[in-house]
Amino acid sequence: MKKASRPLSESSVFPGNLLRRCHQISVAIFQREGREAGLTQLQYIVLCALEEKGTLDQSTLVGLTALDRNTIAVVVRKLETKHWVARERNPEDRRSVLVTITEDGLAVRQQAEAAALATQEALTAPLDDEERETLSRLLGKIANENNALSRVPLKTEAD
Repeated sequence: MKKASRPLSESSVFPGNLLRRCHQISVAIFQREGREAGLTQLQYIVLCALEEKGTLDQSTLVGLTALDRNTIAVVVRKLETKHWVARERNPEDRRSVLVTITEDGLAVRQQAEAAALATQEALTAPLDDEERETLSRLLGKIANENNALSRVPLKTEAD
């Protein structure tokens, strides 16, 4: 096996490293764009899931957002302290907790939608429309084809 002569330079162009950097940039842009709403990208996606699907248990939220159990627990607790979600024991299964978006949570999610869209626009600003479509298609293909390799695979409604 050939040893890398310039390991930093060579590994800096690995797709995984470039994806990590793009994720960091996306988070930074969302923090800037969404400062007024006061929520993170993870909080935003959880609120989106609750708005679209209605009351869910935390395990279902894990599958719909591809966030691990610990992260979901932290995000939901933070959203609850802000009164953007309400939690209650599931009367049908006392081991699980049901999470519901509140009216305030719905309002902040809708307010933050502009920030989410502005983030995508800023992140892909160096690309033309065709390149944006290609990037989204290729990233979707990578994510979908490798979903089973994830520590927390995204679950579709068919799963």
